[in-house]
Amino acid sequence: MTSYRLTPKARADIRRLIAVQTMTLGETLREADLISSFQIESALQTQIDQPNLRIGEILAQQGLIQAKTADFFAQDWSKVVIQPEKYSLGYYLEQAAILNRAQIEVILAEQQSTGVRFGTVAVFQGFLKSTTLDFFLANLFPEELHTSPFVNMYQGSSLF
Repeated sequence: MTSYRLTPKARADIRRLIAVQTMTLGETLREADLISSFQIESALQTQIDQPNLRIGEILAQQGLIQAKTADFFAQDWSKVVIQPEKYSLGYYLEQAAILNRAQIEVILAEQQSTGVRFGTVAVFQGFLKSTTLDFFLANLFPEELHTSPFVNMYQGSSLF
């Protein structure tokens, strides 16, 4: 009988995949700090009266998230997390309707002039909560969690 050992990275990937696939939409949105516990409880109460509506639909109807955000996390999130090849952080934030194209352009322009990381600029501009940034980084780019958010990404450019 052959014995196989997983690398620490493979173990971490499996743990992350299991966690993502066992979370409800409400739990995922809460962990991403896109809704509060109170808001999800309220939506669940509404669902009792309107069982034909899904939680994402209720949250969107209440104006708490966009329908596109609910769809992204309900349909695409678990697939995105396990994809070996990743797009940029801005791509996923736009797909989830957390950032729009105009906000991304502002962030990219600031990033180009300062060299500061995309997520850091998004938080400083007030477009994104730091907890939401941490959620995306932890799930999509875990290796980036320990990189300084103020790293100068462009050789020769000055942050001051």
